[in-house]
Amino acid sequence: MVTPKLKLKSLHVKVSLAVATGALFIMLVSSYFFYQRIYDRSLAESERSVQQLLETVSATAAIAAYVGNKELGQEVVGGLTKNDIVIGAEITANNETIGAQGKPIVKGGPTYSNLKLIGPFDPKEIVGELSVLTNLPLIAKRARDSALATTFSLAAQAAVIAILVLVLVYWMMTRPLSSLSKRLHGIIPGDGKRLDVQTKHKSDEIGLLVNDINSLLTTVEKMLLEERQLRHRVELLEHRFRGIFEDSSAGIFLVREDGTMVTANPAFFKLTGKFNGLDDVAPDTNIVKETFLIPDQARGLIKLAIVSQRPCSCDLKISSANSDEKDRWVHCIFSPAGEDQSNPVVEGVMYDITQRKLTEDITRELAEKDSLTGLANRQAAELVLKDLTTSRLQTGGGFVVMLIDLDRFKFINDTYGHDAGDWVLKTVADRLHRRVRSSDVIARLGGDEFLIILTQTDNRLKVKELAEKLLADQQQPMEVQPGFFETVAMSIGIAFYDRKEDNETSIRKHADQAMYSVKRNGKNGYAIYNPMGKHDIFIANKALS
Repeated sequence: MVTPKLKLKSLHVKVSLAVATGALFIMLVSSYFFYQRIYDRSLAESERSVQQLLETVSATAAIAAYVGNKELGQEVVGGLTKNDIVIGAEITANNETIGAQGKPIVKGGPTYSNLKLIGPFDPKEIVGELSVLTNLPLIAKRARDSALATTFSLAAQAAVIAILVLVLVYWMMTRPLSSLSKRLHGIIPGDGKRLDVQTKHKSDEIGLLVNDINSLLTTVEKMLLEERQLRHRVELLEHRFRGIFEDSSAGIFLVREDGTMVTANPAFFKLTGKFNGLDDVAPDTNIVKETFLIPDQARGLIKLAIVSQRPCSCDLKISSANSDEKDRWVHCIFSPAGEDQSNPVVEGVMYDITQRKLTEDITRELAEKDSLTGLANRQAAELVLKDLTTSRLQTGGGFVVMLIDLDRFKFINDTYGHDAGDWVLKTVADRLHRRVRSSDVIARLGGDEFLIILTQTDNRLKVKELAEKLLADQQQPMEVQPGFFETVAMSIGIAFYDRKEDNETSIRKHADQAMYSVKRNGKNGYAIYNPMGKHDIFIANKALS
């Protein structure tokens, strides 16, 4: 006969062990608690019994002590010692023993108890003392027996409850779940079979679980059907892919990490114009070097796609096959293709975006230039400031911002008209442009306000020299109308970039504060911003103001 092995991981065994452990723990704790409580209560009841016994014979003992009747006193102590919890008794009166029996009385011991005897005629008169020795071992034994009996009774009740819980768990949970598991193992996804819900479990968690399993089986069958349909569609797509590859207007090509080509569609060769077809490409031809104007950019994207295993895209220039033609722009997307990491292949897709690039360049130029002076506008200047503060924060170095406001421009514009004002603005723009380097930025912020960003210097002396030259240039009169000449002056605020304190907003604000300090001090000059408020101010000629 083969004994079935106990499945320690089964739910029933786990619940049984958990309930048994919990019941054992509760039984031990409660048994200890109740044992101590009942034991202490039994001792206390024994002590009360002794006191009640003493009080019962106290009247007779008091008479014996009062009259000194030893026979009566002996009869009283004899009666006390007949009780099995009393092992010694004694009546004393006026330091004389009236009656004694059993073990000698030792006052103050743990088994000693006494009672003062009151005179029969005067309640205030003490005529003697009744003392007894209690049978403490017997009392303790009875208390222990009573406590153990109660404890065993509680333990038996706990054990019965634990067994009942285990039986109920097995019958109501483990058994239905085991049956459900066996039936589920007999179902193959896609065969249409479902689990039946027993009547007694329709409204409980077992019934809910069966319904969920049936819903899951339905979902799995639906997914299997969709997978079969999807596989059929994929086969159709694979069949049509070659036609799409060949007829696509976008250039599609596969290239190895070293730049050699695996394959390409006709649109690729038409777009690049380098080869007539795949047959013209030698196996060792580096197609990346032959196609792209800056091959390192394309190589970097190919490497990035291989390492990151994600698509990478960028706008790249491709070299023209004909030297008379301009280079063209293409948008390239490089994606990892295949899973062979030892010889990785990258798929490239390119679209001709030359016309879009030309349109973007024209749009950007219109958006970032002032239509009157041809200088950069406010938006372009703010972008330059933002880029400079970001780059200088990382690389160090400095730059200078010069904020310029024309003096007497409003007078000329109001006196001679807007055409004269426009002429003055264009003339000032030309003079500014002649004084700064090509790496610097000149912008018209609006009205008669200009901004110069010196990107390659933070030399204080050179900046002062430039400011004085700009002021001197404006002393040359301008013919605002035939036969009418006017001059303008400038108030220039200068701020040097501080990497620890400045950003694109604060440095403009500092230059603005320095400029207004010039205006307050007579105009036609420059001031270098000082965070303490004492700006370095130079006024060229107050008369011109």
